Amino acid sequence: MPRIYGLETEYGLVGLARAEHGVRRLTADDAAQRLFALVARENRSTNVFLRNGGRLYLDVGSHPEYATAECASPADLVVAERAGDAIVARLAERAAEAEAAEGRDVSFALFKNNVDAHGNTFGSHENYLVGRGTDPEVLSRWLIGFLVSRQLIAGAGRWRRGTFTLSQRCDVLGDVVSNQTTRSRPLINTRDEPHADPAVHRRLHVISGDSNLSEAASALKVGATELVLRLAESGRPAPPGPADPLSALRAWGHDPDAAVELVDGTSASCRDVQERYCAFARDVAEDAEWTPWRDTLDALARGEAPPAAEWAVKRRLIETYRDRHGLADADPRLDALDLRWHELGRGPGGRPLGLARLLEERGALPRLSTPDAVADAARSPASPTRAVVRARLLAAAQAAERSYAADWASFTVHDLPAAPGDRRPADVTLRLDDPFATRDAAADDLAGRMRSEPRARLTRGFVPPGPSTA
Repeated sequence: MPRIYGLETEYGLVGLARAEHGVRRLTADDAAQRLFALVARENRSTNVFLRNGGRLYLDVGSHPEYATAECASPADLVVAERAGDAIVARLAERAAEAEAAEGRDVSFALFKNNVDAHGNTFGSHENYLVGRGTDPEVLSRWLIGFLVSRQLIAGAGRWRRGTFTLSQRCDVLGDVVSNQTTRSRPLINTRDEPHADPAVHRRLHVISGDSNLSEAASALKVGATELVLRLAESGRPAPPGPADPLSALRAWGHDPDAAVELVDGTSASCRDVQERYCAFARDVAEDAEWTPWRDTLDALARGEAPPAAEWAVKRRLIETYRDRHGLADADPRLDALDLRWHELGRGPGGRPLGLARLLEERGALPRLSTPDAVADAARSPASPTRAVVRARLLAAAQAAERSYAADWASFTVHDLPAAPGDRRPADVTLRLDDPFATRDAAADDLAGRMRSEPRARLTRGFVPPGPSTA
């Protein structure tokens, strides 16, 4: 079936204020408020939909978050994700410029990782549209073993105090399936919010993956998951998964060759499970979809560090640095090197601050997107989906300085006249329940009304200023 993909990324944030007496680290709340000050000033909110169809917001926990617009393919999602990184990095630049304009020397560092040195976590949430008729139990049976072992092919890796794990999150997830996203941190979130017609669709919300800097890793993470969803939807029985998924997640995160007991009483390594899933996927995949998965597993078996296995590239870099400088595994400089892998943005000379982006610029990590495609996706939707309709409505509302509210599956205008010649306002809400629709006659009509009809006065005759483009 056709599928919609989306990704929500939470970013780590550090704010530093410099003065004559030295450098002071801002509190998380202070850094976040300063980062979003311009967004709040321009939009009267720190939660905004953008003209590219995505959503930028200050999330609970005082960190920035960006949700891509709906995408129709994993390739489009890679571009949309990279555009989100660029939007957040530009937000940090603008915030620093605004601080400087007011006589303050404040800088903002952004990290696209999932765990900090204090144990705070930052999520990477994948979204896949599936049919309402697909049994969630069947999905879970197929997905649990795959997601627990997926860190082998798409983990971002983490070096912390001399210990290395394949994924950032293998030691912090606390449940297998749950409707929570913060307390228990499950592999799969069961909250039923399809952002589409609930009679037709459901949204699979996977919150156990890592934020990837390698575009090859990001593409394989989503692409392989899509193939497993096809297997689940095909009706064939799922292969046996780990008897204790969370224990397997942690064991394989530290050693992918560890033997773990499966539900059928046999045992298998992380590699064994991924090999099994990859072999099954061959039956439902085109060559171009399946080959990156097969090639990644083959390269790992040869002891290589393929770009999709981001953890392997990062580990090789850190170990090379360790050996060159004669450092102990627990040397804090190696922890700092791990963190530098994830940093976004560029320094004064234009050089990438993060090691992953630096390797990419030098050709050591392949780039699947192009700078032009990413720049376009920061301004307009990367994929022909409902995001195109939302973007059209946003452009009309902002150009006419309307009072409006946008959501994934609806758009409301607050200040259209209740009737011709009536100065009283009426809320006009348009449902956008088809995530695949790129045209909507009712949306075109509403955009026309926003352009042509007067702004009705709101309570006590006050007409609020219209929001500008974020």
